[in-house]
Amino acid sequence: MSYPHFASVRRGVVATFVMAVGHLGSIPSVHAEGTVAFPIYRAEHALSGIYTHQFLPLWRSFERDSAALTQAARKHCDGQAQAAELSAAWSRARLAWLAASNPALGPVVTRRSQREIDFWPVRPALLQRALNSKSQSLAQMERVGGPAKGFPTMEALLAEAPSPTHCPYLVLIAEGIEAEAKALTVAFAEQSAKDWAADEGTARSAFAECVNQWLGGLESLRWQQIEQPVQKALTAGAGQSPAFARRTMAENLADWQAQWASLRAQARLTPEQRNAPPTPGRALLPIEALLLGKGHIALAERWGKAVDAASAAMTAIPDRPSERNLLALSQALKGVTSLYQSEVAAALDVPLGFSSADGD
Repeated sequence: MSYPHFASVRRGVVATFVMAVGHLGSIPSVHAEGTVAFPIYRAEHALSGIYTHQFLPLWRSFERDSAALTQAARKHCDGQAQAAELSAAWSRARLAWLAASNPALGPVVTRRSQREIDFWPVRPALLQRALNSKSQSLAQMERVGGPAKGFPTMEALLAEAPSPTHCPYLVLIAEGIEAEAKALTVAFAEQSAKDWAADEGTARSAFAECVNQWLGGLESLRWQQIEQPVQKALTAGAGQSPAFARRTMAENLADWQAQWASLRAQARLTPEQRNAPPTPGRALLPIEALLLGKGHIALAERWGKAVDAASAAMTAIPDRPSERNLLALSQALKGVTSLYQSEVAAALDVPLGFSSADGD
């Protein structure tokens, strides 16, 4: 008989108690006079939640949207669809990719998927060389560098109303994105099927990767994609526009919101989960749930407020944001970063390593 612990949340007071049950996966949440008990989740529960209940469905969605992108590219190049239809398919597939790849975990890192299908900025000289090569298959496309493939390259070609001679290359780009989507779906299905409880060391290492990569994903969004382009434009002087990843502000805002939505889902409990804590092995376990399970009630409350403040800032950003608007958004996201670095990661018993996404 095992005796897992619960952390009970009631008006900010921590009460730790024990309930005799057969196994952790069947533990119900406990309610008594407004008290909600959170189980102490282990690394294998967190990994199951991340890989099975969040990312695998997202990768399957990306695979479907990438297949639709390939179909739209073929129809466009056969004269059966307008460029606007292809652009819409590109947007849907790109947003599905961003939702599934934030943070970049496991197979995304080992396969170098971000460089393969989402390298930016596009390198015009490499793109022209790729167009001149007249590749006719994905095998031939393997010789083309990442800066001349993927979503940014397709965006650049669509923005210039590609000539018929460029159409075969557009189709190959779409097929390359679809191939990567299929490979990632298979890889994440394998991760989902793992018995993380079989090897505690492997589970702890994989969980530490998730904790560190979540911060890396947030800082990539906050610094590399939002604040750094603004700061560079300000340094360059009046009249200089920030060099964001996407060509239009609407697309940039959609990108940022998709990434934040994925990161937020891993950070914050839903109202329903707060009243009925997620069951280990059967749901995504947000960071807030992990903190509550460990008894860090006050920290979990501050964490929730920081995440909510960032969400409010992301929601409030205008369609045509000023530099001040964007720096304010970055500052709200920085509040999440700072709390994560100073207290949250330590409370989760995970050391943070240096990330290339760190902006300052």
